[in-house]
Amino acid sequence: MAADVTSDTQVLSLVSMPIAFTIAVGHVLVKPRRRGRTTGLATVLRVLLPKGIWLHPSTLLDVQYILIGSLAFSALFGYTLLNGYAVTMGVREVLEDVFGPRPVPVDTPLALIGLAVVVQYFAFEFTYWLYHLLSHKIPFLWEFHKVHHSATVLTPFANWRVHPVDTILYVNALSLIVGTTAGGIYYLLGEDAWVAASVGSGILYALYLAVWGHLQHSQLWISFTGLAGRLVLSPAHHQIHHSDNPVHFDKNFGAGFAIWDWLFGTLHVPQRERERLHFGTKNDSHLKGLVPSLVYPFAHAAPLAVHVRRATRCGPRAPLLRGGRRPTRGPRAGPRRGSRP
Repeated sequence: MAADVTSDTQVLSLVSMPIAFTIAVGHVLVKPRRRGRTTGLATVLRVLLPKGIWLHPSTLLDVQYILIGSLAFSALFGYTLLNGYAVTMGVREVLEDVFGPRPVPVDTPLALIGLAVVVQYFAFEFTYWLYHLLSHKIPFLWEFHKVHHSATVLTPFANWRVHPVDTILYVNALSLIVGTTAGGIYYLLGEDAWVAASVGSGILYALYLAVWGHLQHSQLWISFTGLAGRLVLSPAHHQIHHSDNPVHFDKNFGAGFAIWDWLFGTLHVPQRERERLHFGTKNDSHLKGLVPSLVYPFAHAAPLAVHVRRATRCGPRAPLLRGGRRPTRGPRAGPRRGSRP
């Protein structure tokens, strides 16, 4: 079940967090030594566990999302999520009906299995990038995704600050695109290659999450520049994605790799040295508590859905701006985080 996948991902996120913390400790210890300085335990704790961040109201809201997500959301998701396995089998059957069954491979070359692993993993990366892009560009989706961006400090706990509607839509997109890819692999290379691709891509995702995925939501400035910064999304890349500076809006949508951002022009490579960033969205006081952040997005998104429905009935009209407004003539005001372009 897709709900099981969601639950497994939450467990994996929690289990892999100590690995990320160990890497963070190593970063804090090694970086000063490159400049001829030493770092003691007190400095490490001050850098990694500052009270101003870990006891911040924004972080405490993240913790509430962890508890609610673990206890309630997973139980509700099962009735709203596509089954990725069913999509895979359905695509395989359609391909067999259209092109005819393929002979079962006796011994699939290891190189093809490795290619299948890479293809399936990058299907996940593409789905993440595409849905993330749409959740910023489509006003209706942004009202729910904005909950995640309302975090004013970043810790690994911010990974869980996601509205359930945002999660439902994303996991459905994941099941559809990755499931379709897996169905193609099953048809072309057989069951063994499909199983290997599923397991292998899962291992790659676990490695991404443990090694640098958690640190993308942190205050640590770990930046990849040059060619590396165009291939891999470092923690600094994602901090830029959360920045409230309009220059950084709608940049760095990918998960672990920057390839899709690079190809489609949404990549912003960070500087080597720390950039001064502020996080959060404007005009979002209604998102500061658990219940309001769960309820208010529905109220704000409903008018947008009504406008879209009327537009489909009445023909094309001027595109909607954030908040359900239509553009007016005259100069536009500068972009604001609460109503991003």
